[in-house]
Order: sequence, then structure tokens, then C-alpha cells
Amino acid sequence: MLNISGLPTFSIKAYMKTIKALIADDDGITRHILRSMLRQHEIDVVGEATDGTDVSAMCANLLPDILFLDINMPKMSGFEVLNNFCTEHPGIAIIMMSSDATLSNVEATRSYGVLNFVVKPFNAARVIDAIVLALKTDKHDTDANSP
Repeated sequence: MLNISGLPTFSIKAYMKTIKALIADDDGITRHILRSMLRQHEIDVVGEATDGTDVSAMCANLLPDILFLDINMPKMSGFEVLNNFCTEHPGIAIIMMSSDATLSNVEATRSYGVLNFVVKPFNAARVIDAIVLALKTDKHDTDANSP
């Protein structure tokens, strides 16, 4: 394809690796909104979990770059998922999500070495900022002590 000056044009995105995401949230509307936001930014949603019990296995099978993890889910909370997750999947960036943005939840998230916390309801700008931060920093500090 040529641009107006006659020089070839290209998309930077064509040379970048596709970012893969897994969404773990029990709320279908939240998953739908987040999935739509991510797809608008050409992020591939490779799977969705409605509770924490399948998250680790899904990550092992689907190999996402980013995990969006809700704190309050049935059967297994996001914090329960994190108990072993950071050592089992050190290459996956984690973005915690919650409408319950209390200081104790933020501190607990950080104690697992997870630095990204998105408050629900969220907007696209905040989600994209969290993705950029997650991908350019260490995925998570596996030396952090869990609560």
C-alpha cells in the first residue's frame, strides 16, 4: 500500500506481538464491557472465567499475557487465586479489578506483588493505562509475602 507521497505505508501493530488476555469476573456485564474494550484495542481475549477455580488451569492452557482478576468471585476469590498463582505463572501480568476499592484490598493486592488495581466501574483509558503499566513493568514480584 502506498501513501500520498508514494512511499509504502505500514502499521506498527503489524510488527507487534498480539496481546492475549484472560478475564476472570463473575459478572457477565463486566466481562462483556471489558471484552469489548480490549477488542477495540486489538487485544485478543482468549478466555473468560466466572469464578476463580479454573483460572490457573486456563492460564496454563491459554497462555495469556494479561489476567484481569476480580477480587470478589464465588467459589474462589481473586486473593485465593493469587496464593499460588504468582509462582506458578510468573510471566503473566495481573490487573486486579474490584468495585470494593478499600485500602485493605489495595494493600492486599500489593502484598502479592500485583501493582495494577482497576476500580469498577472502569473506563477504557484506565484499563489501557493499566495494561501499559503491566506490560512495561515486572509482571509481579514473586518475592512478595502473601497475606
